[in-house]
Amino acid sequence: MYYFINNGEKIEKYEVSFDKQQVKNLKDTIIDKCSFIEHQEFQSDYYPMFSDKKIIRNFQSTYIGKQDYFEETREVYSFSYDRYNPPYLVLLIDKLLNDDTEVISEILNYDVSPKESIEDKINLVNKEFMEIDSENIYAKKLKLKELENLLKVKQLNQNQQTIDIYYQQLLELISFDFVESIDINELHKIEKFLGIKLLDNSIFNEKNGEILKLLKK
Repeated sequence: MYYFINNGEKIEKYEVSFDKQQVKNLKDTIIDKCSFIEHQEFQSDYYPMFSDKKIIRNFQSTYIGKQDYFEETREVYSFSYDRYNPPYLVLLIDKLLNDDTEVISEILNYDVSPKESIEDKINLVNKEFMEIDSENIYAKKLKLKELENLLKVKQLNQNQQTIDIYYQQLLELISFDFVESIDINELHKIEKFLGIKLLDNSIFNEKNGEILKLLKK
């Protein structure tokens, strides 16, 4: 896999390499440690299907009884499980493992700044609860139920971690080895000769050149 950097004067070509098994292991760790966990409970006469079983944990099914329909009788079950919703970085890692060169830019520019926390949501709902007229019992009950659900989510996610340290580990697993470079003036000559635009290509990313310098220090 090759990656190209525009440093303003030259286009630099780098060979990108990484140990796929190490990256896969890190991906699994991120799912375990950094996912936002949601608990699901429902009844159905259809068994749930999951495209990615790694994000489904603590799955349980309990037989309830039979449901008669006009054309058939079906068995009804109660289902419960915890769904792990991984950060967007996991999707980028999947693309990287599939040798998608274009994902390198997204990985280098990945935003690890914290999003709205569950604690922020709890504080907001608690504030909204306090602002409801004391005589509006129905609205109070609804907001109290919302607050109760958020507290359950907080408990479920109490051991989850931020992505920062694992993002840095990912960067450390990816090697950028310089191969060669070409003067931008030479590329302009080639563009003029062939009648095409090469430097408009998004693979020649000037901003990522600065990020790469920091990583290689």
